[in-house]
Amino acid sequence: MSEAEAQIQSLPAPHDPADEAMCTRARERYTGDRKSRLRRRRKRHAELPSLIIVGGLKCGTTSIHHYLGLHPEIQMSKPKELNFFVEELNWDLGLDWYASRFDSRFKVRGESSPHYTNLPRFSGVAERIHEHCPDARLIYMVRDPIKRILSHWVHATGAGYETRELVPTLSEPDSSYIHRSMYWMQLQPYLERFDRSQIEVIAQEELQTEREETMRRAFGFAGVDEGFTSEQFDREWEKSSAKQGDKYQLMERLIKLPGLRSFDRNFDRLPESMRWLVEKVVHDPEKPPAPKPKLPDELFETVRGRFGSDVAALQEFAGREFAGWHDYS
Repeated sequence: MSEAEAQIQSLPAPHDPADEAMCTRARERYTGDRKSRLRRRRKRHAELPSLIIVGGLKCGTTSIHHYLGLHPEIQMSKPKELNFFVEELNWDLGLDWYASRFDSRFKVRGESSPHYTNLPRFSGVAERIHEHCPDARLIYMVRDPIKRILSHWVHATGAGYETRELVPTLSEPDSSYIHRSMYWMQLQPYLERFDRSQIEVIAQEELQTEREETMRRAFGFAGVDEGFTSEQFDREWEKSSAKQGDKYQLMERLIKLPGLRSFDRNFDRLPESMRWLVEKVVHDPEKPPAPKPKLPDELFETVRGRFGSDVAALQEFAGREFAGWHDYS
């Protein structure tokens, strides 16, 4: 464990049933792979990834994963969230299983797992990535910390992970909602092991409002042709407008039934066109963003105050302020 992780692990981490439920589902998605020796064999053309999106949760990782995968020189994993380097999740599936998610015939191979920045719950992730993929380039997706918290809340309540009350839960200074928005803190184990040139920070707001420019920067960072573009850049994946909708809620209940769990595990393996058809039905990307709950003024100021130094350090590292963020100074 790194010095940074040791310090973070010393933080009080209260019981967080919503985060635990989300992590349990992340592990259960690969139950079939654990039961099948065939799925765990190393396949022809298997190769470890050269690009890893390490987070953060509800910061646009699904969208950028799809946009990157449109590039002819890039292969992004199916499923998207492998969560392999988390010991408590899918590390037990083995390196052959992980390498077989990628194809060596592509110049760049990538995956996206928001649980790679879930301290203090999961430690040792950066260490494992560096041991097996020392030359990988890392993208860290971020978002205004409070907006990310509220989107996380909408996601957790919509999926049935979260059943507690908003105000007392977000008043806890060491909940996963707070920790996952402390981007600079989450980056520390990676900064201890990877050269800074291997880490690129991209804000969800940049991907939203300056998509072509942001994707050119992402392609350049990945080491492929920056001039590639696609009409599919207009697609927005897993918009929060669905989380409180009847169709999404019904789908969440159905895929937890024993006979339909395989659909949840295998959805990301479907061809892009079929996944987009399901996306349009379940997440309804044409709808405006879902209304977020509003924090009482006193709680808003308390939460905002927790991110001052973290946001300042992150923006200094990135070399820019992020447009559309609250003032955390």
